[in-house]
Amino acid sequence: MTKQFVYIVILVFSLSALSKISFAQTDSSYHQSDSSLNIAYHITPPFVSVENNNIQGPGAWLWKQVNLEIDLYQQPQILSFEQVLSNLENGEVDICISPLSITSQRMEKFDFSVPFYTTKTTLLTRSIPTWKRSWRFFKSFFSLNFFKALGALSFVILIFGFAVWLFERKHNNEEFGEGIKGLWNGFWWSAVTMTTVGYGDKSPKTLGGRVIALFWMFTAIIIISGFTAGITSSLTTNEMSTNIASTQDLKNKNVATVKNSGTAKWFEDNFFNQVHYYTTLEEALEALENEEIDYIAYDQPILQHVINTDEANSFELIDFSFNAQFYAMAFRKEIPAELKKKISLQITKATESLEWKLLLNEYNLIKE
Repeated sequence: MTKQFVYIVILVFSLSALSKISFAQTDSSYHQSDSSLNIAYHITPPFVSVENNNIQGPGAWLWKQVNLEIDLYQQPQILSFEQVLSNLENGEVDICISPLSITSQRMEKFDFSVPFYTTKTTLLTRSIPTWKRSWRFFKSFFSLNFFKALGALSFVILIFGFAVWLFERKHNNEEFGEGIKGLWNGFWWSAVTMTTVGYGDKSPKTLGGRVIALFWMFTAIIIISGFTAGITSSLTTNEMSTNIASTQDLKNKNVATVKNSGTAKWFEDNFFNQVHYYTTLEEALEALENEEIDYIAYDQPILQHVINTDEANSFELIDFSFNAQFYAMAFRKEIPAELKKKISLQITKATESLEWKLLLNEYNLIKE
């Protein structure tokens, strides 16, 4: 019995020692794999760009902060956007340091760090030259909407002018008088009263005329506001025609985006069947400049960077956004969970720092 007990104790200690050796080997292999990680990035200004053979931008800065705490530094290789996505999926790339939008489709193929930036999709269109804007405004004076508003306003003025003229034509013949001339004087009085000009050359003398005049003075204040807004709207109809009020308006527009992007996924999920897809943003910009498309829908900070670097002022942003997105670094599925957790922790610490906020401000990435 004593010998059996001794054998059991020896067996337990042996198994314990073997498990420690196995754990040590796994841990050693884990660190060894760290030193051979394949790091990649794609050009995504303003987050990641290359200047003088050096990676610049907030995305590059974040990766440097990770490497200050975790010794993972490898010289990242530059790839195209399409290559990054495919290589992450097939295991040729371990980590992508450029920002990628988190989508369910991508999460099935590779993993993500914690998000470090939130944004939305916005619209880019061709800039309208000043002379074209002026010409559009001038043409608005001859539009049907303008003449409708002007005609309605004239009709209201005529009604009150006619009402005053009915009372004044016999008792105030010098200022209003009979016939067409008197009716015109009533129209004139009504117009100057409505606009609060009040020349004083015409004024009602009868009780009925003054009652109508008093009512018209107060009513005109309300009416003129509505008609002014109507006329202003008719003059700016052409300018407003480029505005997008809702995402449903995009279904009637000639819109493009970058293939396999977060915006492309949104269009597919929301049944937009007429969208043009380009491999790169540069191809889409060229198509926009050549008037092959009317709008580019893409990530707001990236399109804002296009505006900031557009010396020819060829493009402008539409004040409309949709499709919230979360930027993060991406990992190959097989990367150890502990390493992903460590990297995410360092990203979180870095984005909480003052340096990160100053860097975002430097690259015009602070959201108001």
